[in-house]
Amino acid sequence: MIYLNYWNYPEITASGQPVLRENEKDIYVEQNVGLYHGKSKILNKQTGRCYLTSQRLIYIDDLINSGESLYLELDDIKDLQYSSKFLKRSARIIIFLKRYSGSDYRKNRSGVNPHSSVQKSTWTCPICMVTNESSGELKDRIPPCLNCGVSPDYSMVANTVVTTVSETANIQGGQAVNTCSACTFINHPQLGNCEICGTRLATAKQAWNNNAAGYRDTRIKIQLESSSGLKEGDAPFVQISFHKSDGQIFFQALSKVLESLEDSQLKHLYNQNLVSVNGVALNSELILNENKTNQIGIASLERSKEQQILKNDILLNNALTDLNNLMALANDIENLYKNDGGNRDKELPLLIIDRDKFLNKSAFLDEISREIYQLLISEFKDQMETNGGILVTMVDLYALYNKTMRIGTGFISPQEMREACERFPKLGLTEMKLTKVNNRVLCISSGNSFEFIKKKIINIAEVTPGSDLLQIAQSLNQNNSNTWAIGIVMEVLQNCITEGDLLIDEQISGIHYYVNSKWTNGKKPTTTE
Repeated sequence: MIYLNYWNYPEITASGQPVLRENEKDIYVEQNVGLYHGKSKILNKQTGRCYLTSQRLIYIDDLINSGESLYLELDDIKDLQYSSKFLKRSARIIIFLKRYSGSDYRKNRSGVNPHSSVQKSTWTCPICMVTNESSGELKDRIPPCLNCGVSPDYSMVANTVVTTVSETANIQGGQAVNTCSACTFINHPQLGNCEICGTRLATAKQAWNNNAAGYRDTRIKIQLESSSGLKEGDAPFVQISFHKSDGQIFFQALSKVLESLEDSQLKHLYNQNLVSVNGVALNSELILNENKTNQIGIASLERSKEQQILKNDILLNNALTDLNNLMALANDIENLYKNDGGNRDKELPLLIIDRDKFLNKSAFLDEISREIYQLLISEFKDQMETNGGILVTMVDLYALYNKTMRIGTGFISPQEMREACERFPKLGLTEMKLTKVNNRVLCISSGNSFEFIKKKIINIAEVTPGSDLLQIAQSLNQNNSNTWAIGIVMEVLQNCITEGDLLIDEQISGIHYYVNSKWTNGKKPTTTE
């Protein structure tokens, strides 16, 4: 199998979402896709979703998130071709990749070998017994001692000579070989993208050729169904197959991202130190020589008026120039509107924002479900490690998620929140589940968290009889970094009362709780006043 070095292994969160790099943004998500390498299917990579970001094309498998996931660098893509659905053949995007030959590798490796051997020898001076260090291998001639200045014969120090060989990384021009041009971070020579900012490195081709030479990530698992049909020297290509959609939106989004990526790479090559556009200066500030002899009186007022008129003149000239450019294109704009006006309703949207990243509501809810799951894992990590579980009301989770994850992208509704949480089992997110406490309050729980907090509350009431709600909550959260919500404590207390585990004593000062040691099971606890 050839041309497998374009595939890379992505980092995946616990919820099955890709970990994005610094300054990397997600743009679109396509569900139900499969991967082809050349003309052959890639086994175990036919049921997944594809994330399009500003830097990568990431495939996440629905069945085995971390084991069967891959990504391509957008910088490695040369061209795209769309193939529509025909009979039993699903719609596909054919992605042609850039070819990196051995000459690219030699070009990156030209000059100095990235690793060189340095030989050092140590010997002990027979006069002053000081240990000296010299570069290279000692032979007949011994350098003078650094302490006493005597140059002994080799026979006198032969028994004390120790030669060592070490490898050092060479540096060209005072900078490391794999230094990022954007943030100047020194990366590992095998990396193709900067660890800090994600910028494509100049040694990306060298890393590709190192992979071709046998240095491969063992986490990448690629097994083809049949021959890929690719031979040495052929143009490498891969395919994305769309099982349930036509893939048009994804194709347009990918084309637009590649176009913007190419523009961003070229903008540093052209129009450097640009002074004017179409004869109009970019900096239209009027530079006038200041005459300090006449800064007061009528002459000064007339001079300031003239300066203001000249500035207004420049401003109007710039505006009229832009207007003339617009009017020159008026006929072209009118013809474009007439030709495409009838098909505007059928045109697929190119403006991709949040919900429009997904083809349907089901795909949107799936991704929201993964985001909620990951938020719970990260937000309540300490509490899960300490207590072995969490219990969060849907009201608190709704506020937390919208304020944390949805600012600037539009809040989700409570109904969407509930539907997303109900999808945890379907997506294989088994650590969290949607439960109902006292048949009225919806909560997200993990493990046996309800019984855990219930036992702790009963224990607190047993140790300190007559505790009220505030005292129980303070005792419960005394050693926890993530506090148990007061609403959860109230619901668990109500469950303890209903089940007959606790008794209540209502007084003017409030409600006090006691462990039920008098009534047997099956009898309703009474309230004393």
